[in-house]
Amino acid sequence: MSIILLQPHYQHRLWGGERLKQFGFEFNEHSIGEAWTASALEKGGTSVASEPYFGLSLRELYQQHPELFQISADEFPLLIKWIDANDDLSVQVHPDDSLANRLENEPYGKNECWYILDAPADATLIYGHSYTTSKDFNKALETGDLENGLIRKSIRPGDFFYVPAGTIHALTRGVCVLEIQQSSDTTYRLYDYNRLDLTTGCPRELHVEKGTTASFVPHLEYSEPIRQLDHFRTSLTKNLFFFVEKWNVAAKERITTDTFRLLSVVQGTLIIDDMEVHTGGTLLLPANESFLIEGEATCLVAGVPSDEKQTIRIGIDLGGTNTRIAAVSLKGDVLKQYTFKTQPQLPFEETLQSIEMAIHQFGVEFDIQHVGIVAPGPLDLKRGMFLTPPNLPNWHNQKIIEPLKQRLNLSVSLENDANAAALAEAKFGAGKGYDSVFYVTVSTGIGGGYVYKHQIIRGANGSAGEIGNMIIRSNGPAHPVLNRGSLESLASGTALIKRANDKGYTNVPSLLLDAEDRHHFVEELASGLANIIHTVDPDVIVLGGGVMMSASLFWNELQQAVSNKMYPHASGKTRLCLTQLSGDAGVIGAAFVDA
Repeated sequence: MSIILLQPHYQHRLWGGERLKQFGFEFNEHSIGEAWTASALEKGGTSVASEPYFGLSLRELYQQHPELFQISADEFPLLIKWIDANDDLSVQVHPDDSLANRLENEPYGKNECWYILDAPADATLIYGHSYTTSKDFNKALETGDLENGLIRKSIRPGDFFYVPAGTIHALTRGVCVLEIQQSSDTTYRLYDYNRLDLTTGCPRELHVEKGTTASFVPHLEYSEPIRQLDHFRTSLTKNLFFFVEKWNVAAKERITTDTFRLLSVVQGTLIIDDMEVHTGGTLLLPANESFLIEGEATCLVAGVPSDEKQTIRIGIDLGGTNTRIAAVSLKGDVLKQYTFKTQPQLPFEETLQSIEMAIHQFGVEFDIQHVGIVAPGPLDLKRGMFLTPPNLPNWHNQKIIEPLKQRLNLSVSLENDANAAALAEAKFGAGKGYDSVFYVTVSTGIGGGYVYKHQIIRGANGSAGEIGNMIIRSNGPAHPVLNRGSLESLASGTALIKRANDKGYTNVPSLLLDAEDRHHFVEELASGLANIIHTVDPDVIVLGGGVMMSASLFWNELQQAVSNKMYPHASGKTRLCLTQLSGDAGVIGAAFVDA
């Protein structure tokens, strides 16, 4: 078998230009908006430009030579485009597989991703919207005001975005991207800046009804960590539909394939088994082959993952501002997540519907074992409900476990955020390997959680670990909810911000640079930590939260201050360390509350 070079198919677009020529493409037509370098669609298919399959379309190659691909899909599943947005593209949305089959009788929906090739210095693209309800979203469509609620993200060359089906999006003037997507050309236009069709002179067709059906409302913000695979390969995304890797080739490397790969050179020159491929070239690397690559090149490489679903657990962090819903592996890694704005002023059903929508997306890709929720307290864990969380005033005495169980048909658990973070650090983070782990979060407030042998210690009434209300100085500052002189009133982020403002500092780190102010903060926090050690004698105290991001300013002083407050025989026995899971501790712990 040999490397298969693919011949691009060019697409004229109203918003196209000629900038694709700077990426090595050659054409004489005007307004070329897209170069399809790997397509098996009947309209717009690419062909093979090298022997021994010269002249075959990619569609024919897939049908006649399945041994080259080693996948089971009836239709070739991927499409690669190079896009020159010489003008703003329409605001659009794509259907998922289920909707594409139902509305269009097509096998694939359109999940896609963008690698930014070129962009102006101040460029943005449209990714999502700010409408919180279907009523507001539909009204904006009816009145032509959709543009006012669109979210614009700043971009620069080298950025990467995964765009799930259901996400409202658009490329903007001056942006060039490499797009890797499912093999579909189904697009629903929602807004098109009142442009006219060049052939008919009439406004271009919109697809509002279908587009509304396909859209996430509210917007679900997708994120996925970029993972380094080895010294030259980075995983940009891996999902049910495709995976994409970035290869930075600077030396000789030997690679092997199990299933096929589509390789696109986005910069430089790649030499693969003595074939020289320049920017703009796309190759099909057959399955079960070995190749020698070298040169100086940046490549985007795509393929199709196995059909086997990975088993995961779902962690939900339902905060006063944002709600995060994360797919967490059984090893405690956050694989990907959706985030949406929490809207406590709306009926609780709206939030339940958004949670269900996000979990449905994960359910298509993963085998979900359990769903866990963390939320601000106070909570009634036995009855699975909120009590009176101050930042969720309209949801007081609101049950959450039973409604979600009914919607999801999955096991669901509830825990407060500090306890969940403690569990995560004990199982997977800085407390891993210790029996007795106490977690302290120093953020807007101060909270704590205690875990012994991977079991959360909640206390008789669920209040164990509520260290923020611990009295440090009885004549200290008042707090609107907690005790006067409580640890939270003295050492929380809120307390530090107030102190900084009163003294004319611009931020908390500036305050902590002052030796006197830093000493007061350290002594107050150390008193709280020493009280914890004297009470439960943990192996380790893990500290997290926003304030601890500035720990380098006071860490050594804090450890010495805690040691000074201990019985001599206990001094230095309890290890203090910083969180390893950072902002993910809550959702990871939530996912494993019942484990």
